[in-house]
Amino acid sequence: MPGRILIVDERVTARIELAARLAQAAHEVIPCADAAQALAAARKCRPDLVLLSAAGVAAGCLSAAQDFRALPGGVDMPVALLGGTADRASRIAALEAGIDAFLEPMPVADMLLARVRNLLRRSRADGDLLRAEAARFGFADRAQHAIAIPGQIALIAPSIETGLRWRNGMLPLMRDRIDVLNPDRALSELNGTRQPDAIVVAPDPGDPGRALRLLSDLRCRPDTGRAAILLVQDRPDPALAAMALDLGVDDLVDTGFDCIEMVLRLRRELARKARSDRYRSALQDGLRLAATDPLTGLFNRRYAMAELARMLAAGGGAGLSVMLLDLDRFKRVNDTYGHAAGDTVLSEVSRRMKRCLREGDFLARIGGEEFLAVIRTGDPAAAKVTAERLRRAVSDRAVRLDDGTAIDVTLSIGLVQGDAAGAKGAPDRPAALLDLADRALYAAKTEGRNQVSEHATAA
Repeated sequence: MPGRILIVDERVTARIELAARLAQAAHEVIPCADAAQALAAARKCRPDLVLLSAAGVAAGCLSAAQDFRALPGGVDMPVALLGGTADRASRIAALEAGIDAFLEPMPVADMLLARVRNLLRRSRADGDLLRAEAARFGFADRAQHAIAIPGQIALIAPSIETGLRWRNGMLPLMRDRIDVLNPDRALSELNGTRQPDAIVVAPDPGDPGRALRLLSDLRCRPDTGRAAILLVQDRPDPALAAMALDLGVDDLVDTGFDCIEMVLRLRRELARKARSDRYRSALQDGLRLAATDPLTGLFNRRYAMAELARMLAAGGGAGLSVMLLDLDRFKRVNDTYGHAAGDTVLSEVSRRMKRCLREGDFLARIGGEEFLAVIRTGDPAAAKVTAERLRRAVSDRAVRLDDGTAIDVTLSIGLVQGDAAGAKGAPDRPAALLDLADRALYAAKTEGRNQVSEHATAA
């Protein structure tokens, strides 16, 4: 998907040439002559990427980078600097100002497009979606303002001795853990550690292909795929750099290893990954709550119906048993002891029933005092035994309130086998099964309650 790219350069010819190169990939380009014009454009329509020319440093280019960061959503907006970073002091100043990447003043088209692809992919990989979904669930503020914790960094240098020297230079400047890995056994050593938040790779200059293979392996593995990966080159190698960027490297250093500069880059990458992790965690919390009954902690009806449909589609219903479970005369509990007592009964009953089920089974609250259980068993007799165990777990022991009051509760269950209704793959099979289970439940109620009734004997 093409990006919206804001170019800030006071030179008309430079803006035109950059726009022409970016047009090769169908990007939308917004050219601006100065920072004030660019900020106004960014406020009107948030760009996906900002390219700042170092030709405007004297006019406040680095200050403009900080202004972009202050815009709504700007904390995740990638900002790259074109030129002006030939010396160490300028690079450090740019990193401290929030610059994400450095490019030559007028980079060759392949390198420019590779860097743009890389920055856009990083920004879009999960940021916008996770932020939007976290906001929908009301967790965005919590995710954004969570307390940062130390990160885990893996350092893969050309030799262990070099890696230890670099590590010792960085340790006084950061509170994160830094592990130096053997370059010949880096992948196997990563298997034995907790997942790193960032990986610094400094390849052997004599074997650049090995570095690319390592980067590819790191990016595709589940334990390192979401880590920030930084590649360090002793000197610029555009061909290697372009391939590394397309393999998913998060940052590229082509001026050798400098401890202070690397610490600044790592701080930025760790902060970016921490934000992404917090949004992801917030989204997972929201999804969990959206699928959960808040009183009992069980799955709710919406999730239960979707899960039942999925299980039926996966196996056609064979090996599944479906139960509808209903507390007997529960209205009396609420009328006699109050709704708070009723909530206590529902919570305790849910806890007891959940303990009766195995991993792979699921239990949901689908109504006021009605529950749905789906268990995996190929034996109808075993399903009946499980149903009886659920019934006894509820009825054999009274529920006690905080004041010591004991409330006797019983449970009626309607049981049906998963292959009892409809053709395999039919979209109405979940509803058909529930209808059969409901008939069996009705039979259990009419025959005296506190018992299990199977569909085959429910007529």
